Amino acid sequence: MPVPTSSKPELKRRLLKDEAYDAIRDAIMDGSFQPGEHLDDIALQEWLGISRTPIRDALMNLQRDGLVEIVPQAHTKVVDAHPEVVEANIQTLGVVLGGVVRVTVPTLDPAAIPGLLSVVAEARDAVTARNARAHMDAALRIYSTMIGLCPNTVLKGVAVETVARLTFQVQLTIDSREPNWDLLADCWQRFDAAITAQDPIAAELAFEELHRLPLPYATQWAPATWAKK
Repeated sequence: MPVPTSSKPELKRRLLKDEAYDAIRDAIMDGSFQPGEHLDDIALQEWLGISRTPIRDALMNLQRDGLVEIVPQAHTKVVDAHPEVVEANIQTLGVVLGGVVRVTVPTLDPAAIPGLLSVVAEARDAVTARNARAHMDAALRIYSTMIGLCPNTVLKGVAVETVARLTFQVQLTIDSREPNWDLLADCWQRFDAAITAQDPIAAELAFEELHRLPLPYATQWAPATWAKK
């Protein structure tokens, strides 16, 4: 198993399993470890410079998070692409992150809004360019920004634990799916307007529709920003 050619990550002696988890997860997410690639304990020990126990603990946690497959006495490998779960993953992202958006938007510091909108602009530019990978990269930065700003620590923890696992399969299959570019353009425009107005309901619904969730009461409901001024 080839390991990343970059310099060995510096691992703290405290919580080695967590540091190993981060290093292996990052190598999976950036493509250094490819889908289906076998992960060899000895090679990982040499790469990270730590013993087998924290590495096995890290791999077990990566299995829990859906990034690694472990079959005892057979293999440990990066999970393969599973296109059949992508739709469910996208919708689940919409549910979790829609909640993050709902509770975060009302508490946004005005100083943080321009930075968030700049990343939204990157997503909109990627949609205009019909660039699926650039759009995914921008979406991931928006996810990270919204989670970082979330005032609900329990919800933030749930989002942190689930987003990497859910987005991994989406990223693996991105070249085999054609997005609905018109829908994405409309949703990002509405999300941008809702963030500017700090309208949590409109922001949440735009974000959920981005992730293929049906709008509630679609023929009866209007966002607060449409109400009489």
